[in-house]
Amino acid sequence: MTRIARILAIASAISLSGTAASPARCDEYYSEHGFSIDLPEGFVYLDGDGATKFSFGLPDGSVEVDIAVYPSSRFAGAKSGADDTTRKLSGRGVFSSFQYGGHDAAIGELSIGAGTAALRGYGLFVDDASSPEGGDTYDLVVLAYAGASSYESYRDVVASALDGFSINYLRKAAAGPLGTAARAALGRPRPSEATVRFGSSTIRTEWDPREAAACQSLVEREYRVLSAYASSPELIDAAIARFYRMIFRDATPSLDRLALEMSAAWETSRRGKGARGGEGTAKDGNPRFGAPADPRAYAEALLSWVQGFRYERDPAGSDVVNPISAAFEGRGDCDSRALVMAILLRRENIASLLMVSLEHEHALAAVDAPGAGARFPYEGKGWLVAETTAKVGIGLIDAAQADPAGWIAVRFPD
Repeated sequence: MTRIARILAIASAISLSGTAASPARCDEYYSEHGFSIDLPEGFVYLDGDGATKFSFGLPDGSVEVDIAVYPSSRFAGAKSGADDTTRKLSGRGVFSSFQYGGHDAAIGELSIGAGTAALRGYGLFVDDASSPEGGDTYDLVVLAYAGASSYESYRDVVASALDGFSINYLRKAAAGPLGTAARAALGRPRPSEATVRFGSSTIRTEWDPREAAACQSLVEREYRVLSAYASSPELIDAAIARFYRMIFRDATPSLDRLALEMSAAWETSRRGKGARGGEGTAKDGNPRFGAPADPRAYAEALLSWVQGFRYERDPAGSDVVNPISAAFEGRGDCDSRALVMAILLRRENIASLLMVSLEHEHALAAVDAPGAGARFPYEGKGWLVAETTAKVGIGLIDAAQADPAGWIAVRFPD
């Protein structure tokens, strides 16, 4: 995480402050309809009625996001709704249809107005959306835009803002609208075979490297967005947390099958045994099956696996290898490995954190699991530390890095 540490270092040179395992501030906005948006740091609520209209933006007016909820009769379909809405705004755009959260949706770049008042950005249109609890359906429009004359300077922020949208709170750990549409545009899967050696098991599985390439594009975009916060020390902790949340969200669906296969391999190959040979039986003497029955042992098994990755950074830009490539190709830096652990643990309902340190230019995983070991305090509990790049057991950390005050805690969507 050298390049990210450099961004933090610039910010800390302006103003350095911190608390023990300091949480990054998270301003995420929710609607009673069930959707939410995780905006880049610095965005503020501008206007709206709190029910059907919401507007957010940067204080200098450079980028804005508008969300509008309409009766379900507004659109005959998402694509026709996109064309009709753009026409009513005296705009133009080219929109692609895709399935978003089980709903008909359309997305694309658009231009609105002319002259000095002209705007450019992205539009998302969803037909017959519904809340996670069901009930009445509605049509939805999300517009993210900047002034046309400055759009190229703000394109990444505009795209990132739209991609922070979630159609409902049950899909918080899923790719955003642009990420989902990018995968839909890939067409039919072109699977490649991967061999994953996990403990005593050999898992032969499939993955699509094109999804990894799409995820890497998001990593680089979000890194460019993050880089802009080097001159905003009051926002940098929260900005770096969002950087990793966006990567986590985008990669998680592509690792879902692998998570199931690894859990199954662990259950069948470790019957009655914990990772590193510890006993894995319940108090009644019966074997424990399933990671939730022994979260520490499963977390340690995953830790041992990622510790075996080839140490590698992506030299093209961010230095962060996307978690899809990291998992299937067995390569990556400390933060890539910790992200992979967090994604796979989530599938087994085991909570974890990413711990990021400027001082040590390092990242760790931390797990909500029982047993002895070094722990970071966060949200009222102690999280068991997991060092992903050194061959040490869970709960062990270099004494020089053990002070919680030197770390930022990043929590991921459930």
